[in-house]
Amino acid sequence: MFERTPGLSPVTFSQAAIDVLDNRKTKVQSWFLDLTMVKNYWAGAKRAYHHTAPVSAMFAMREALRIVLEEGLENRFKRHQKNHELLRDGLEAMGFEFLVEKQYRLPMLNAVVIPDGVDEAEVRKRLLNEYNIEIGGGLGPYAGKIWRIGLMGESSTPNHVNMLLAALKAVM
Repeated sequence: MFERTPGLSPVTFSQAAIDVLDNRKTKVQSWFLDLTMVKNYWAGAKRAYHHTAPVSAMFAMREALRIVLEEGLENRFKRHQKNHELLRDGLEAMGFEFLVEKQYRLPMLNAVVIPDGVDEAEVRKRLLNEYNIEIGGGLGPYAGKIWRIGLMGESSTPNHVNMLLAALKAVM
């Protein structure tokens, strides 16, 4: 037996999915993700222990959603797009290319092809140690071939983009 740290996974179910839960012919054999118990818990039925609520994560999610609503979704989308374009222009001026074709890119996650001759791990290490900037390396078949640069949420600002671009120029 092992302990699981409680986490937060927002999820919604269609009425068709709820109907499937309600019409099960057999009882769920495990407490792990027994959606029938979760549904009944929230419906106000007899309170049965079914999980440890991730209280801190719930408060964090509530605050994050409050911040999103305060900014407004359209404004948030525009901010992320604008900062992606600033990053794109700066990286392309340095000779970088993006892995993903323009029409498929997500402004929040930028996959950049590492130019030949660049020690990608050393550059990432120096960015972290000297500038406190962390970018992700490639995963799976892209390990050592791309960087993953996130511009998400409150980190999506022109200041963060400009600091990264300046640090990259200095390191490279």
